Amino acid sequence: KKMDGNRHIDKSHLKKLTASIEKDNQLNVHPIIVNKDFYVIDGQHRLQVASTLGLEIFYIQSDSVSDLHVIDGNVNQKIFEVTNYIDYFAIKERNTVYIQLKDMLKLTGLQPKALLTLIIGVVSSNILGFLKTGKFQFPESSDSMVIINFYADFIAYVKDKRLKPSSMFTNHNFTKALRWLYKTTGFESSIFFKKLDLRWFDLKPQRTAEDWYTLLIGIYNFKNHSRIEEEYGPKA
Repeated sequence: KKMDGNRHIDKSHLKKLTASIEKDNQLNVHPIIVNKDFYVIDGQHRLQVASTLGLEIFYIQSDSVSDLHVIDGNVNQKIFEVTNYIDYFAIKERNTVYIQLKDMLKLTGLQPKALLTLIIGVVSSNILGFLKTGKFQFPESSDSMVIINFYADFIAYVKDKRLKPSSMFTNHNFTKALRWLYKTTGFESSIFFKKLDLRWFDLKPQRTAEDWYTLLIGIYNFKNHSRIEEEYGPKA
């Protein structure tokens, strides 16, 4: 049985594995690992290939393996991405923080690095370490959902304008700059969207977060007598 919280089936990996097993079936020396309840701990891709091809399934059933071996096994076999950790702790562990992270990923369509940059400003190795061990927490007095909703409103706006390439708004340089803009003293999103109506055509790919911030704050200050970023600057 497939375990909730395990990594999603990778279609590309599945295709390559199918071709390899069709050419030389070595499933007998690479058994699937299942726990005492017959949930797959390691080998869900091999199981699917064997089922699809009608091959004999070899497995080792162990009472000693825990659910956390899902992560250990995947890390050793194939890169276990940040999204997979979020899925595991959200689905399997029912961790409310990770459930919220998963919902944020779905709402924004962002990858974890870009999302974390948007809501906390930086993605350090320490933060990733906490995230991968189920210990991630939002900062106290966090306005994460407000920033998330601001980003979602922005994306809805640029989609309406059909701006291309849409990928320029999903990388971490852009989300870092948008956070700086939002955190700039005196910033009001309603004013920003009014100015965006006048200058939306300025939204073009930029190289760095600093370049993006310069562009965004320029739109915000269009026809202003004063430039708030010169007086205050962005806040992390």
